[in-house]
Amino acid sequence: MMGKKRLLKILRYTVVGFLLGCTDPIEPEFEFREGLVFVEGFASTAPGASFVTINTSAIEFGVYVVNFLEGATVSFEKVNDGESIILTEIDGTYVAPPDFRVVPGEEWKLKIVLPNGVRYESFPETVLESVPVSNIEVRYDPELEFRELFGGKFVPGHEVLVSFDDPPDRDNYYYWTYRTYENLDFCEKCFEGVFREGECQRLGPGFAGFPYFDYTCESECWRIRFPESIAIFQDEFANGKNVSNLSIGNLLLYTKEDMVVEVQQFSLTPEAYRYYKVLKDIIDNSSGLNAPPPAALVGNMFNPEDGEDFVFGRFTAAATATAALFIDRTLIEEQPLETRDPVRLEPTFNSPLPPPPTTSAPCSETRFRTAIRPELWIDQ
Repeated sequence: MMGKKRLLKILRYTVVGFLLGCTDPIEPEFEFREGLVFVEGFASTAPGASFVTINTSAIEFGVYVVNFLEGATVSFEKVNDGESIILTEIDGTYVAPPDFRVVPGEEWKLKIVLPNGVRYESFPETVLESVPVSNIEVRYDPELEFRELFGGKFVPGHEVLVSFDDPPDRDNYYYWTYRTYENLDFCEKCFEGVFREGECQRLGPGFAGFPYFDYTCESECWRIRFPESIAIFQDEFANGKNVSNLSIGNLLLYTKEDMVVEVQQFSLTPEAYRYYKVLKDIIDNSSGLNAPPPAALVGNMFNPEDGEDFVFGRFTAAATATAALFIDRTLIEEQPLETRDPVRLEPTFNSPLPPPPTTSAPCSETRFRTAIRPELWIDQ
């Protein structure tokens, strides 16, 4: 059990369940302070979908923020036989090898060693059988969702809906996420600098008058986006029935590029569902997943060497069913939400900039960008 004395100095619990079991999710009345650790991890049966994020809280210039924690050693360990999978730090996320996948029936846990030597790990998670998605569709709405961020108005986008047959032989708990792929024309933008040797390099004081340069992608490239909300469902009133056109998220019209949306339907344990239910309730009453400070939850993570230490977040190992759809946005009349500065390329003739003249950049593989063509992509 984690140290309650220290915990209660920081969090005033609204759920008594913590006193009964360490792995139950807790919704605290949160007193933000520096140095808190937030972990979110998924091990999936779908290749390329397993990741871990680690953030720490800080106060910068009087503002509450969370920063990605670099330099940690992160691994998934299979409890069944001790197999260990090392994750790689890429662009603010720790990712598993692209071909890594878990298998139903296996037990996995997450292990983390921070740069200062502090260790965290999760309780074991059992991978359940997946439930197939029978259909996915989207519906466009020019006034899909109200957003303060975009001038306090309703903004356009597509609503994503899924259908599936709920198995009658067990209680089922679902969690949905998705990845969207949009064509990317420019792979780098360097402010007051130029792209050289694989990175933006700042120009010296003698190069005033060059606010930024854009660099086209050297190959086909797609930008990847993720959900801004949480979608969950339990089959208490739908056990063994067909669930039809269940809304699981909104794809806002950030650009008018065509899009592929790939939906992932996770089959959760009851403990994982309870965690995400609490998290969803908090987020739905704040400003979304990107709101600082983040929702604070004690999940199934702990410090094995210090019972007085604690960590927020959860590791989930879950079976995944996937379904994808191509979205043609050519005929949409509404304006996109994202705007961009005028394109500014490096001069290539008599350039005053450091050589060699460069106008393109590679499509680096990250969690948010890929050169791998989405399976359902259609050139138009």
